[in-house]
Amino acid sequence: MKSVLFSLVDATAVASCASGVRNVEVGDRMPVFDLTTTTTSQSLLGKPSLIVFFATWCSGCQSELPRIQELYEKYGASGEIAGKIAIVAFAREQTSADVDTLWRQQAFTFPAYADPQRKVYAMFAEKTIPRCYLFDASGRLAYKSEGYSPEQVDELFKAVEQVTSLY
Repeated sequence: MKSVLFSLVDATAVASCASGVRNVEVGDRMPVFDLTTTTTSQSLLGKPSLIVFFATWCSGCQSELPRIQELYEKYGASGEIAGKIAIVAFAREQTSADVDTLWRQQAFTFPAYADPQRKVYAMFAEKTIPRCYLFDASGRLAYKSEGYSPEQVDELFKAVEQVTSLY
């Protein structure tokens, strides 16, 4: 299946600290961003959403992304439990070409966007990848992870199961 890959068109932060970076915590609302006319933070409301930040060179990301693909195949747009969650990935400081190469090599099918200037990433955090942010249907952060470990991904799977069961 062909992957969906978009370039970052525009991103706008609503709330940020003096450095321009937010640290989104459990219970916070999803930061407001616009990528395309159809991919916005507003378009993700109404069902749970998983936002993933990664880089193509990151070894932890290389381990985590196949597990995100598993989630997408089960809960995503065409998954076994279709449409239960929106999954969107952002490649921090990467170009569309970088992301497209990785998506073709790994046969990932969930949507990915290049974020070469960290415009979207800065709305969530200042450093550390991979990062996952799971928002409930109302746009409140229900779960987040920083870095990679198999245990964190297991916790993410449990959190996705819990949040999607409420939807």
